[in-house]
Amino acid sequence: MASCNGCGEALGFKKYRFNKLWKIKGYYCKPCMMKVGENWEKYGRVTIPMVPCDLCRTEFYFLKPAWQGEKKRSFCGVCYRTAISGVLPDKNKGEAPGKMPISMMIFAGLGALMMVLGMVFTLVGTAAGDANMVNILFGAFTTAAGFMLLRRTLRNRRLIAGA
Repeated sequence: MASCNGCGEALGFKKYRFNKLWKIKGYYCKPCMMKVGENWEKYGRVTIPMVPCDLCRTEFYFLKPAWQGEKKRSFCGVCYRTAISGVLPDKNKGEAPGKMPISMMIFAGLGALMMVLGMVFTLVGTAAGDANMVNILFGAFTTAAGFMLLRRTLRNRRLIAGA
């Protein structure tokens, strides 16, 4: 799924792109494309600075300001919704992150379960004498997919917690 290079919002099927102006790279939502196009028409080049988001550190043209604790920070469209929801703890006050959300716990548990079951499937299949390549590849893939799901879930949790 592509995201807008202007504000960071996820784009669906409607992606806009500057076809004739090859110097402006990326995909844009319609409001961001209009703003960048107006800037290009006015100055002959894009003079809007790209600023990194305070949470994900990805550079965008248009960031939304939000208060995090006592500081005003700039976030992209996706991180802005996370910041205003109150999930992010305030680092200045030393707030401890809240409990892990239920959906994240489910995905982490599913990843751990897939990891263990894939390993068991591979080991039992090879010990029983059915050591064909399909069984080994299926067990290895299931183990790897479970590991990646668990790792990605824990990484997203650390990103939200600010650690």
